[in-house]
Amino acid sequence: MKFIRKHISAIVGLLVFILVFVGFYMIKDIFNPDESTAIYGSRVEGKSKVEITNGTVDAVKEKLKDKAKSLDVRVAGRIVEVIIDLNDDVSRDDAKNLANSTLEVFSKEEKEYYDIEFFIKNSANTSQFPIIGYKHKTKEGISWTKDRTVE
Repeated sequence: MKFIRKHISAIVGLLVFILVFVGFYMIKDIFNPDESTAIYGSRVEGKSKVEITNGTVDAVKEKLKDKAKSLDVRVAGRIVEVIIDLNDDVSRDDAKNLANSTLEVFSKEEKEYYDIEFFIKNSANTSQFPIIGYKHKTKEGISWTKDRTVE
């Protein structure tokens, strides 16, 4: 009992320090709830059930290999980006048809989970390219950028 009376200020100071320390971590958790989750948070829940495999990516590349100089398929969160540099002889309408036929490679579940973007360029026909197509996961078809008129 004499020890407690003699060191009461040190004990109170230690208790206050512990409470401030615990309070700091509680406030930190309010502003940064979970540091272990990805950038996307809960927006990509269920992605492991509908994963875009290398087989799907290879099938897309195989489908477009005759018409494209280069092709890149990237998955970022819930968006699949298909970046195509077409051969010089491919027209704008053919490019749109190629993108529509590429959707056949993806399964129904993949098309309902991911948004699919097409970035299509053609260095020989700069008056009508680049064009961008976007297929939202809730839509059936691709929405395209406004066509440029050839003057």
